[in-house]
Amino acid sequence: MKRGSRISTVVGTAAVITLALAPVAEANWSSSITAASVGFESRRWSDELYSQVKFTNCKTDALATQSTDVRIWADISLQPDEAYDNKTFTACFGGGTSNGEWTDLPSGKRDYYFKLAKIAGSTFGPQLTVSTVSVDTTKADG
Repeated sequence: MKRGSRISTVVGTAAVITLALAPVAEANWSSSITAASVGFESRRWSDELYSQVKFTNCKTDALATQSTDVRIWADISLQPDEAYDNKTFTACFGGGTSNGEWTDLPSGKRDYYFKLAKIAGSTFGPQLTVSTVSVDTTKADG
């Protein structure tokens, strides 16, 4: 085998291994948030048309308004990410669950994430802790 062919084979094999090990965006997942500030980004998930985000048992160190604003973003490679509408969560404070549904997402699988846009009505300062964060994409797509 010629040296150039061997190098091509090694580089090609390395590319396949790299793709196989690349992180995959999960569809449905649950987690928690501890002491996050505005701008916090969730992990990514893959979906189309519909996504639901739920927060259960929220707490903030702010003495003012007990709320947090959550915004969904489409993760677009090599371009600015695309933002979707903002949802204000209030029911999760005091042990309840807040639910945000985004039904206007485009068709075709894309990776999404949410960002904390405001905490207690502010874009800086307070931190948010959420006992359970759930992302659900199981509503019928299409």
